[in-house]
Amino acid sequence: MDSRPDTNANAALAADVRRPVTFCLLDLATGPIRVTNAPYSFSFAGTGDEDLDGFTFQAVDPRVVSVGPVKAQEGGTDTLVLTLSGLAGVDDELMTELGDRANYSGRDCRLWRAMLDPQQLTRVGAIWSYFTGYMSVPKIVGDRTSQTIQLSVETYLAFFGQASNRTYLDQLSYDAGDRSAELAIAVANGANRRT
Repeated sequence: MDSRPDTNANAALAADVRRPVTFCLLDLATGPIRVTNAPYSFSFAGTGDEDLDGFTFQAVDPRVVSVGPVKAQEGGTDTLVLTLSGLAGVDDELMTELGDRANYSGRDCRLWRAMLDPQQLTRVGAIWSYFTGYMSVPKIVGDRTSQTIQLSVETYLAFFGQASNRTYLDQLSYDAGDRSAELAIAVANGANRRT
């Protein structure tokens, strides 16, 4: 499966009245969730993607579930935020499930897009993959009147990226005469004299 729209989908993207629909897979520990903001549920076959073929993506109201923008940058894309809104209150059962890190943390999230014909609501061109990453633990945002659940998703590059680890301990790399790191470690280890 290609990670870009094909020729037909590109032509549909160029049209003024058409918008892509999103398909989302959240691979939760309790079982995968497959949803779409298309006007009806979709089943897939013959795409060559094992996460799509043979599965149905249930239609959900896009006013209740929203997918944040995917912003590309050097080193990968920014953190993606998925939001579930329209919640009058969060009960104990949902709080327990949200609080269980094993349900979400480090598990896969995949997003695809496809174009729909606005008149017949049929798919135009091929579906394409446009985001894959790891979920973090969701958080609840709001007050007594309304609440939203926000789930952040990091790309694989961000998840596997190494911290620079640049601290004063690296100072010797930039200033050959600087012994501050060596002396700080000596003090931390109980040395009380300068050498």
